[in-house]
Amino acid sequence: MAAAKDDGKKVEHNPLLGLDIPRLEHEMEVYHQWMDERADDAYRIAEDIRSLGYDYRDHVEIPRAADLAGRTEKLLVEYLQGYEVAEDIRVMLDEHDRETTSIMMAQSVARGFREQGYDLQTAIDVGLRVGLAILTEAVLVAPLEGISEVRLLNNVDGSQFVSVHFAGPIRAAGGTAQALAVLIADMIRRELNVGHYQPTDPEVERVKEEFGLYRGNLQYRPSPNEIDEIVRACPVMINGESTERIECAGYGRVRNIDEARIRGGVLLVIGEGMCLKAPKIQKHTERLKVPGWDFISKFASRGKEKQTEEGEVFKSRKVPPITKFMKDIIAGRPVFGGPLQAGGFRLRYGRARPSGLAAASTNSASMLALDDFITIGTQMKIERPGKACAITPSDETDGPWVVLEDGRFARFDDAPSFARIRANVKQIWDNGELVIGYGEFMENNKNLVPAGYSTDWWASDLIEGFVHPEDVDAFVSILNGNRSDWPEGCPGIHPSEAEDGDAQYHVRRKWHQKLRNTTVDWEAAKAISRRFATSLPPPHNPWFLDLPLEWLPPVLTMFSEAKIEPYGVVSHSVKPLADDVQMFPLPHHKQLRITGGVRGWDAAKLEELQPEITPALEETELPGLQLHPEPSVFQSSVPEGWALIQHGMAKATAMILGLPHHHDGDDLVITAGWPAALEGLGFGIEGEQPLRLKDGHKVAHDRLNQLKQAKEVLDEERERLSLLEKERATIRIASETGARQRGLGIAETDKVGREAAASIPDEGPKDKQAYLSAQRLEDDHEVDGILPLVRTLSEFRWEHSAPVRIGCRMGRPEKAAPRVMNPRTNALFPIELNGGNQRLLRNAIDKSSIRIQLGRRVCSKCGKESPFLRCHHRSKDDFGEERAGEACEGSTKMTSAKANSRRRGEVQTVRIDSMVEDARIRLGIDRLPNQVKCMKKLNSRDQTPEAIEKGILRAKHDLPVFRDGTVRYDMSDVPVTHFRPREIDVPWKKLHTLGYTHDYLGEPLQDDEQVLEIFPQDFIVAKNAGDFFVRTARYIDELLVRYYKAEPYYNVTKPDDLVGHLICALAPHTSGGVLSRIIGWADCSGGYAHPLFHAAKRRNCDGDEDAILLLMDGLLNFSREILPANRGGQMDAPLVLTTRLNPTEVDKEALNVDSGWFYERDFYEATLNQPHPKTIAHRMDFVERRLGSIAAVRGYGYTHDCHSLDEGPALSAYKTLETMIDKMNGQLALGHRLRGVDVRTVASSVVRSHFLPDLRGNLNAYGRQKVRCLKCAHSYRRMPLSGKCIQPEKAKGRGLSSVGVAKSEGDLCGGNLALTVSEGAVRKYIKVTRFVMDHYGVDTYTRQNVEWLADSVDSLFNNDRAKQLSLSDFL
Repeated sequence: MAAAKDDGKKVEHNPLLGLDIPRLEHEMEVYHQWMDERADDAYRIAEDIRSLGYDYRDHVEIPRAADLAGRTEKLLVEYLQGYEVAEDIRVMLDEHDRETTSIMMAQSVARGFREQGYDLQTAIDVGLRVGLAILTEAVLVAPLEGISEVRLLNNVDGSQFVSVHFAGPIRAAGGTAQALAVLIADMIRRELNVGHYQPTDPEVERVKEEFGLYRGNLQYRPSPNEIDEIVRACPVMINGESTERIECAGYGRVRNIDEARIRGGVLLVIGEGMCLKAPKIQKHTERLKVPGWDFISKFASRGKEKQTEEGEVFKSRKVPPITKFMKDIIAGRPVFGGPLQAGGFRLRYGRARPSGLAAASTNSASMLALDDFITIGTQMKIERPGKACAITPSDETDGPWVVLEDGRFARFDDAPSFARIRANVKQIWDNGELVIGYGEFMENNKNLVPAGYSTDWWASDLIEGFVHPEDVDAFVSILNGNRSDWPEGCPGIHPSEAEDGDAQYHVRRKWHQKLRNTTVDWEAAKAISRRFATSLPPPHNPWFLDLPLEWLPPVLTMFSEAKIEPYGVVSHSVKPLADDVQMFPLPHHKQLRITGGVRGWDAAKLEELQPEITPALEETELPGLQLHPEPSVFQSSVPEGWALIQHGMAKATAMILGLPHHHDGDDLVITAGWPAALEGLGFGIEGEQPLRLKDGHKVAHDRLNQLKQAKEVLDEERERLSLLEKERATIRIASETGARQRGLGIAETDKVGREAAASIPDEGPKDKQAYLSAQRLEDDHEVDGILPLVRTLSEFRWEHSAPVRIGCRMGRPEKAAPRVMNPRTNALFPIELNGGNQRLLRNAIDKSSIRIQLGRRVCSKCGKESPFLRCHHRSKDDFGEERAGEACEGSTKMTSAKANSRRRGEVQTVRIDSMVEDARIRLGIDRLPNQVKCMKKLNSRDQTPEAIEKGILRAKHDLPVFRDGTVRYDMSDVPVTHFRPREIDVPWKKLHTLGYTHDYLGEPLQDDEQVLEIFPQDFIVAKNAGDFFVRTARYIDELLVRYYKAEPYYNVTKPDDLVGHLICALAPHTSGGVLSRIIGWADCSGGYAHPLFHAAKRRNCDGDEDAILLLMDGLLNFSREILPANRGGQMDAPLVLTTRLNPTEVDKEALNVDSGWFYERDFYEATLNQPHPKTIAHRMDFVERRLGSIAAVRGYGYTHDCHSLDEGPALSAYKTLETMIDKMNGQLALGHRLRGVDVRTVASSVVRSHFLPDLRGNLNAYGRQKVRCLKCAHSYRRMPLSGKCIQPEKAKGRGLSSVGVAKSEGDLCGGNLALTVSEGAVRKYIKVTRFVMDHYGVDTYTRQNVEWLADSVDSLFNNDRAKQLSLSDFL
């Protein structure tokens, strides 16, 4: 394989290395043929059924499309009116990127429409929608409903301009597409010679007022000056329909704007589109040389000037903490770690088999350790690289480190072992590892952070050193192993230098996989490090970064007095754990005993809440050895002071370094990792006691003295800067006061203040070089800790084992449940209030005739009016009697006079009893189901209901219906690229018939344990959906047999029978489904599928959930005619079906998914400098670099494996705990046990964000409450003087009264009146809030706020004048 050079330094990685391209292409060809044949068969059957005329239209209403071009044409079929665009789009996409194609096609379509005689406004409208459809992969609703209309309006001078009216659904398109839609409109305008927009001052001020009044969520709110600049400079008017209730008072009535209410679409496009995505817009305007868009460059370069000015200033190496995820902590959803907080998840680079596309993986034991609050599919809000991720399992990662009740400290890497000791866990010291791929940093545009030296890095180090067979032999000899136990070949030879690059790549892959799963003992680790210059791998790489420098002198003293003895020696008593409990790391053949190290240690101390201010150590009796750290250099208190108070110097040091240990009486016995710790601190371990080889005390004290001197320099300079800022603030305030007195405006006043403050010069530090050196020394201390000292004291190479932790908290719980409308519905049939509160068909039947709003239709056979698709009037016999079960059944057509209204229905009387009875007879069932739930009314344009037979059959099978007539099941999106037949409960022979003939290595499939690469459109369904889809399939079959009089299609009796059947998957904010195939079941709440498949739905896997439905259900029952006619009604509907997945036409996020088997050594080394991912992209293997070959969809690799896809808790604790109080108690109790969480911060946030607003709201509601009649439920703002309900009593009977129309008969209701808000509703959270404050603590401000509100409640309900006193009150 050829490989290119990059600046002569690094060989560019070829992502196609090692791939069997012919086999993969053949498999995909067979797969596509299989999918096409089954889809053709389903469509043929559905077309035959629809042609019978029993449905809204006589053809299937979900058109198929194999690519973006086809989807665009079919999605916009109602706008294009036969105008063909698909072939032109395909031609352009072959030559240009999607953005350029969208612009060019928009111009072409607009020009074509104009040439065909359409008016200018229509041409611009259709062209813009085509362009937006191409931008959004033609799966979103934005091209249909994100643009409500395009108008041609007039400027003040009479010239025409284009006004694009955006609506709320434009949000789904994303900021880039929103902004590009404006650019596209401008390009069309220029193409058709329409003038540019010249806004008046009121139009500009109106937008400013809207931004000020808008209370919705915006990613960016531009300043008034920015709004002014954008609105005045944009050549197209960004207009929109009113979406909010709030009205603009200052500029409510403005020319060219219809209403006074806020236009949400305008704010989205300007704030999240034009401002946030300015750099992307600038790229296109400059490339296409579009005039009039110079203003966008100001926003594109925002913040870059500051970076240029500060380029020469000291730059810190510290990884910046990100605190955004800690905002809006939700009650009942725990925090698992603060930003960069020790004890949180340790970052491990890689992509586990079930991850990618914003999903991250952790050990299933970690899921249990976090009290089951996270499981497969649960969303976690994370610190970096993105905003959130879905959780999946990975066994090849470290599990949690915990402290047990008997003081034992160890790591548990398997869930069964942790489950057995779970009740004895007192503290969770470390959450374990979180596996996140390089591609996630690339996608989120975040710099890489330093990698920890894991076995992955160690393996990448080693394979570079195995250049010759002698190197391999030396390695095997060190391990005392056999050469046959290791892969063949020498992995140190780069594929570009080998005769067969593909074979050599596999040699490297096999070696890396073997090495990263290998744990070597201490002696072997040392020998390998000397021979191959590697760092010491886990578990011989303590967390030196976590050990404070101030602790080092007493720690050196403690270790020098310890004893080395054979493993297993017991001086007092040690209670062993059960034999089936596995702890890690495995013990060394010797152990280190620290005599008296845990004297006085008490597990009950771990129950105490950490105080806000750590007590002085001199005033506290520490457990174990009475050793105290040196005074803190940079902090006000001793680092890790609370751990020292709880555990003492010996045990706390072992825990901070990650050394497993147990208690033997008062002695601390460290069983593993201690040889590496002693080696790193300058000790030898050959005798019965550590031997000091180097003077660690001197090295530590020298470093402390350097830091103290640096602190003096820093304090001096910071004091000078503080005084300077105070002086500048004084001058600024005085100048601004004078400016206001002179009558200057806000902007001018601010400018005067800034200039006055800048007039006081900053003379800089006294000694700039000393200050710079002090800054660097402080920064190095924060970044490296004591590792530089370790490198001085030890002969070996050392790298940080845990340089970065990922802060996170729980987001949304996972989901796997039927899609149910609120309220639950079986039939899309309106019965108004005739069905009672539950809208039951049986209750409506009891009334015989009902009045409901339906579209007027006329039967083409008998000429009578019938509001249904088929005439419901009964035929008559020779004697004029109606025949039950024999209806006219002629097809009907709409005849409404309301042709232009949004809804065309009229109130009509319907004989519901006979109509339902006829349906029952036609279906051939003995009785109706007990509960057939209908709708109050239809929101579709024609308001024509579906056949009641469908609702009856759904109710029979206990199935809910969605608003588009389909039956759906929602599941959390979870990615997977490889699976084993065992994991999905499907025999390998069955999978063989579905096209899985070979495993991922190309070996023939003949075992349930072989690893298979999933086809891109296959789906592994949540197991609890199995019975639901069996019932759905039976419903479809019964519908075919009983209603359509056809043959059944599915013929299933159990979930396994559904394997191989086609489904349609779609996301809520889209209008396009993706064809898929069921291949198995996973016992979790997630739907596993290929990352590209999720991306084709315009989704990622950060906790989102999407729906799937059986394909035949959609083909038979979906219709555009029944969709709601209101804005957004076409969202979440399969208006088009994608049958072929093209990686170049999906959401670009999927192109950053990692697809390699391992990361090379230079990747880990590069992370130490925190580069942007793009700088090393040429060395990485991710999907975008595979485009243009079959490797873009097949031949993926993964870096970490798992035993089972569904390994983890069945459900999140958030779903199993019943009450919110239980959830919150679980949240805070877990936070108290987690080292990486400040539970006081969590408790304060929960009180502030939940309890305080509820308390205030309930108090407000109590003061404003109404009174309600207990008889008729009428409410009054003020109590009637009579003290009884004075509403007229409603007449009873039929006619208009049956739909709620009152008829006064002279009598009054007379019901008793009651308050709507009780005292208990106001007080309900006060007791809980006080419990939280007393047990977990809150900050002082929050405590005072709660007490003040509680006093207000007491003042409201307690009578201060009638206070009961006791004798003690007078003593």
